[in-house]
Amino acid sequence: MSRREARSERPDYPLPPPSKCAKVLYYTWKLCSVVFSHFVMISLVVAYCILGAVTFERLEAQHEKEVKGNISKIRTNTTQSIWTMTRNVPLLNQTNWTCEVVDMLKDFENAILLEMKVRGWDGNESPDHIQWTFTGALFYSIIVITTIDQASSLT
Repeated sequence: MSRREARSERPDYPLPPPSKCAKVLYYTWKLCSVVFSHFVMISLVVAYCILGAVTFERLEAQHEKEVKGNISKIRTNTTQSIWTMTRNVPLLNQTNWTCEVVDMLKDFENAILLEMKVRGWDGNESPDHIQWTFTGALFYSIIVITTIDQASSLT
């Protein structure tokens, strides 16, 4: 008879119950692994939000300043065009002058609407008042995460 056969014939004895120290270590390990995994997950989400906020602020704040500067240029150009047209007219006729100014103002309105619809101008021209601050970008970053979370739970 081989050792293997002898082992298989030997009756299996039940394992002794784990000691209290082993139980404490086991449950401590489980608790640490759960707490650590949650801590890591929360830390990753917070880091993602902060990194997203910094990224959005850097990308969008400069664009917003450019759009506000562009609005000022559009207004200045329109005002200058009206003034130049008024100075160059030899005889100021109200009907002709009004028609030309109305055309210029329509172009100005269309340029403003284009800036609002396409480039996202909010109506404020002050370069000190910017929507894409760190706080606003952090809020947007959190909204992106919650939107992704809700969209993934729907599928």
